[in-house]
Amino acid sequence: MTEEAYAKANGLSPRDVVKRFAASGTLRCPGGASSAQVTGARDVITTVAHAFRDLCKPHTSPEQCIFEYYLGAERRAIPLSAALWMGSCVDSAPRQGSADWAVARLAFPADVTPYEIHEQPETLVELEHVLAVVGYDIEATGKTDKDGPFNKTIQECQIRDVRDWQTFETNCEFEFGASGSALFRLWGRRMTMLGVVFGDYHDKSYCPLAAASSRAGSGRACL
Repeated sequence: MTEEAYAKANGLSPRDVVKRFAASGTLRCPGGASSAQVTGARDVITTVAHAFRDLCKPHTSPEQCIFEYYLGAERRAIPLSAALWMGSCVDSAPRQGSADWAVARLAFPADVTPYEIHEQPETLVELEHVLAVVGYDIEATGKTDKDGPFNKTIQECQIRDVRDWQTFETNCEFEFGASGSALFRLWGRRMTMLGVVFGDYHDKSYCPLAAASSRAGSGRACL
């Protein structure tokens, strides 16, 4: 759903929905684009490690990347600083999604409300409802830019296979660019981020599965 469709389906104000999900945006690096979001603080973003590196190859300098988001109808861009933290690379285990996370610092704060990080001790259970917010959806119609169709989309879906306390699959439907997107748990009216979406384009049998890592953490991923 677009933000407008999500607002209508849930009886919410479109303006409130746009404001709530303003933290989701696009991370653009020399190798492509992926989803990312402002998390925890206004100058911090979370995404996937493969937005910056291909397996254990040297990673792209974050200073070559920018984070784009929308403030109302205005598109804003913020360069990244040199600070970058990522999960350990594992060449021999491409399915190890728990390592496919990245936290980067922006050169200056974004004018949005950061997403809250999930801190509840309860583990996820199968069929539990979650919310996925994709910052860069190449299949969506709507806003366009020099790199093709671009629009933020929202999905209400369910947890499927819970592999361990930090890795699980969902029945969400993702496309290229969705890697790094945020997944949320809803606690009444409170929405907390519990992980980021990742996919593995090296393993063709694994690619169709939608998965997420709750460690926090590109168009390369097939999801």
